[in-house]
Amino acid sequence: MNATGRVIAVCTSTSGGIPRYSVAAIELTPQGIVGDKHRYLEHETNERAVSLFDVELYEQLPIDEEPAPPGSVGENITVAGVGLGQLDAGAELRLGEVIVRLTRRWAPCYVQHPRSGKTRPNREKLAGWFAMVIQAGQVAADDIVTLTANSSQNH
Repeated sequence: MNATGRVIAVCTSTSGGIPRYSVAAIELTPQGIVGDKHRYLEHETNERAVSLFDVELYEQLPIDEEPAPPGSVGENITVAGVGLGQLDAGAELRLGEVIVRLTRRWAPCYVQHPRSGKTRPNREKLAGWFAMVIQAGQVAADDIVTLTANSSQNH
């Protein structure tokens, strides 16, 4: 992971699932994001309170030859310059005033463009992370992302 990255978008859904839609800011609690819904009950756990995805991966998931916008795989927080794929479970990230701990890799099943509704499978199995909230607070686009602890420090 780079020393610092940034939040590109924060996304929620009032019905759950894919896609999620960009909003100005989100409020994270240990139970998840205020006002965000999940389609499946098994997603409503503290260990899956929030989902993160690298914006750079969207270039590999085009719909009609155009990268889909943040939220198209159902993630809550889209980041740039972080390199989530290089991190291990247990790593902790500060996103603005919030701290989250990565708990489980997550490969969305498909991508859905929020405007056109067109979909494509995630054949590449590109993955982000589910995370639990260690320090609650607000996250917004352009917040700085830093690695506060790697997994070897958490064990």
